[in-house]
Amino acid sequence: MELIESTLEGIQISRELKKLEEQPNLYAIPKKTDYSGTIHPKNEGIIRWTKPFLRSLEWKRYEEICVEYLKLKNCTADVTCIGADGGIDIKIKDKNGSLLAVAQCKAWNRPIGVNLIRELYGVMAAERVKHGIFLTTSEYSKDAIEFAKGKNLLLIDCDELITLINNLGDKEKRKIDKLATTGDYTTPTCVRCNVKMTKRTAKTGKNAGGEFWGCVNYPKCKNTIQIRNNLNKHN
Repeated sequence: MELIESTLEGIQISRELKKLEEQPNLYAIPKKTDYSGTIHPKNEGIIRWTKPFLRSLEWKRYEEICVEYLKLKNCTADVTCIGADGGIDIKIKDKNGSLLAVAQCKAWNRPIGVNLIRELYGVMAAERVKHGIFLTTSEYSKDAIEFAKGKNLLLIDCDELITLINNLGDKEKRKIDKLATTGDYTTPTCVRCNVKMTKRTAKTGKNAGGEFWGCVNYPKCKNTIQIRNNLNKHN
């Protein structure tokens, strides 16, 4: 339990440091920062993560990035499974295999509402774990943030995850950068079949002529995902 608590404490410290950095300092010398999302010319192989880059990751790769970040922070973390996850995407265990915390990931660009946070809190009670973590490529509604107050719920939004990743050491940073960009990291994975989807064109209906992501195992699998800037796990 001390391990997950120290990890969460580290994230909280990162939050406090970010607040200090955002405060105006009349005597500070402006820093030159690259927000392009490209590789730093003076630090080859290291990516400066940005919101567009994070949101370009398909839902499965995003989950893998979240798991890898926790592992880099010495947590024993693993994705649950492909398919219906029962409100849990990641399980964090101790060295003996006992469950310490549960996490949920949502690669969305719309705000995360309070219902999803309540759901995670319910899972925590059902699994009898002390900590819950919610990670999203979006942000949280006011009522979601209010509900999490006073509970062992850590809400990590798009901006905070970017900050946490960009603040990793060079060795850790290269590892997570490589994981993020290896192979096809933008085409979504079918949540049922665990294979990359393919672009299809609707032939009938109100969306006739429009493109969407369809499973390559159609008609056996009819799972689809809208084509948009942010790819999420569920329709």
